[in-house]
Amino acid sequence: MPITVKTAAVAALFAAVLGCEEGGDAVELSGRPFGLAAYCEASVDGVGTVDVETDYLPHVVACENGAADFEALKAQAVAARTFLYYKLDSGDGIGDGTGDQVYTCDNEPTDEHYQAVEETAGQVVTYDGVTICAFYVAGAIPSAEDCVATDADDDYSGTEHYVTYNWGLSGDAIAQTDLGWVDTGNVYNRGCKSQNGANCLSEQGWMYGDILRFYYGMDFALETAQGECVEVPEADAGADTDADGGADADADGDTDTDSDADADADADSDAEDDACPASGGPSSCASAPSGGERRTLLSSLAAALID
Repeated sequence: MPITVKTAAVAALFAAVLGCEEGGDAVELSGRPFGLAAYCEASVDGVGTVDVETDYLPHVVACENGAADFEALKAQAVAARTFLYYKLDSGDGIGDGTGDQVYTCDNEPTDEHYQAVEETAGQVVTYDGVTICAFYVAGAIPSAEDCVATDADDDYSGTEHYVTYNWGLSGDAIAQTDLGWVDTGNVYNRGCKSQNGANCLSEQGWMYGDILRFYYGMDFALETAQGECVEVPEADAGADTDADGGADADADGDTDTDSDADADADADSDAEDDACPASGGPSSCASAPSGGERRTLLSSLAAALID
């Protein structure tokens, strides 16, 4: 059925796409009323263009956290997809290595890795209308049932100090990670996930949505990108397709297949340069639409104008 758009609505869409132009007012986006457009392909440095859902993400999950329990694999799939979208929205490419995410390694994806991606198809962590920079590292191997690592736990990679524990927290109360610019105005930095901690939570029966909340806080949105490459799985008794919690899982040990900080936003390990390249402080990060938001709005505008 054709969508009818009045002139004022079209003008508003153009204004949102243009954002902060000289002589104009900044447009602050608080959400994505037309949905988030999917990235179906990604150009990986040194590799070439690959399909995101059927190639890139299963390989990243296998390389980054391939031995983890299934719910932790699903949390890894969402974090990896979110980080990829953040990089592409920022106008950057995606590297193949620990400076961004590992795509090429000795571990080929198994059926379980493909399934983890399929069951979270298109899902991306957003906050305040933007795709966050979903930091994650190996972290220490927690020994306690609450899966919060202590100084006595094995931090073989030396990355536990980047991990944030944000269960029960929201808004400005969350802990941000030192991998990014620490400032409440930086909405892209919502903390950092521990891969070993995620595996621990999965062993305790946590579902992937709550695993993500454990590290990124309680108030993010889990948006499903829209596009021909995203096939949303049918809900069944064992699948948590809306990341609302539940129970399932089990595994053990050191699940990280490389030993350094993964998905640290970029080689210089900060989010501010990618998230807000212009000088002007945190306010400018939240005013004009990002590249991804412009892409979403333009797609919506084009669709709306087609009778």
